[in-house]
Amino acid sequence: MRLPPVPWSEVERRARTVPGGPVARVGGTDDLTVRGLVTDSRLVVPGALFACVRGATSDGHRHASAAAAAGAAGLLVDRPVASTLPQLQVPSVRAQLGPLGALLAGDPAAALRLAGITGSNGKTTTSALLRGVLDAGGDCTGVVGTLGAEVGGRSRTTALTTPEAPELHQLLRWMLDAGARRAVVEASSIALDMGRMDGLRFEVSVFTGFEEDHLDHHGTLEQYWASKARLFEAGRTGAAVVVVDEPWGRRLADQAQVPVTRVGSGADADVRVLGWRTGSSGTELLIGDDTGGHRVRSPLVGRVHVGNLAAAWATGRVLGVPPDRIAAGLAAVAPPRGRNTVLGGSGRPRVVVDYAHTPRALAAAIATAQDLSGPGGRVHLVLGARGRRDRYKRQGLGEAARAADGVWLTNEGSHGEDPAAIRAELRVGLLGSAAGVRTVPDRRAAITAAVRAAGPADVVLVVGRGHETRLLDTTDPRDAVHLDDAEVAAEALDEAHPQPGDRLRERAS
Repeated sequence: MRLPPVPWSEVERRARTVPGGPVARVGGTDDLTVRGLVTDSRLVVPGALFACVRGATSDGHRHASAAAAAGAAGLLVDRPVASTLPQLQVPSVRAQLGPLGALLAGDPAAALRLAGITGSNGKTTTSALLRGVLDAGGDCTGVVGTLGAEVGGRSRTTALTTPEAPELHQLLRWMLDAGARRAVVEASSIALDMGRMDGLRFEVSVFTGFEEDHLDHHGTLEQYWASKARLFEAGRTGAAVVVVDEPWGRRLADQAQVPVTRVGSGADADVRVLGWRTGSSGTELLIGDDTGGHRVRSPLVGRVHVGNLAAAWATGRVLGVPPDRIAAGLAAVAPPRGRNTVLGGSGRPRVVVDYAHTPRALAAAIATAQDLSGPGGRVHLVLGARGRRDRYKRQGLGEAARAADGVWLTNEGSHGEDPAAIRAELRVGLLGSAAGVRTVPDRRAAITAAVRAAGPADVVLVVGRGHETRLLDTTDPRDAVHLDDAEVAAEALDEAHPQPGDRLRERAS
């Protein structure tokens, strides 16, 4: 994708629209043009504008010379640097990334109808469901989130749930060029806090729920809440869809300064879940709204998806999609990778691979596993915790794990932290539990052992990594190794619990 050239004078003009203080241009004639905004000097291409972002561990100003050597046409700085390149000096480089990223991508968001989705859990699934609804409604829709970016039959990988603003606007440009009329964007709290969503205006924003998470970044629960709530400011979105089955959702619905559609099981909900059931074949809901009652079927497995399905239904209605098209869209969406992915069954143990990485999400995943188990079946939980992230919630994960019948404590990627110390903190939450607890540090071995120990009526629940395929135990990303939980589980099932047809083939050979 080749971005259009933008005159230096236009870059300066857009920069001056960002509040915060004076903007000074140093060098660069009005006929100078730049193509694209880049925050990593290693990714600079000739003609790019290099943004010298100050980070937690690095300062982009120190890499200005590398950017110049790679062919950058200009620099975006918040202090002068020794360089022959034209510079635009601003009070905060980060505050400019959204507005300038939009400009240098050709302002694609202005031509797209956008929906944003945030919440501690359920963002990825709800984004996939909403995309399915909008596609069924006749609008080609792109999605950006934890699993990457997709539009039509094309996909791109992304390093973050919500990419840095320049990359995000470039992805929207890519979607627009591919024929998209709408886009669904997952909005993480960190992205909202750091301004990655700046420069975007949403037609509707969706809130799936809230619990303690990411306090290693936000510091306090209220700061985390405030970051989420930014998606629902009047200047950022035109409407809100809020799941109100817990206090944080009700608080948001009460405080939002835009029209709110409440979603839940209570009598005060605008879109109400009147009943539901879930099993290995999927989930069925009865939903009531101002047009009456509607039966919704989905291949997604687990009670955790009831709220996600209802939120996607409500958002489709807000966006004007007819009920029959919403139902068709929801029925057509396959489970996203690593979100209650179910393997096995048919006389073999079932294995559920899920991203559950917070205490409430883990509790819901265990409840789903219990729903899927047969008479007298047990739930075997493979549990770890990510190193150097949200250490405070490890005891809560251990407490939620008490509901399982057996727990296999293992590694989830220590990122340089002591793996034994991580497991010890999980074990604190398990104190007093009736569940049998085993420690198997090697994750592949832990998954394999849990599957081998499971009987035909049992369920093995593997949580924490979901769709992720690279496991890292050091601080150097180059040391990451391939490990896909679903792949390991499938191999273990085939080895320990072969299908009857497999045994016949073995005898024949």
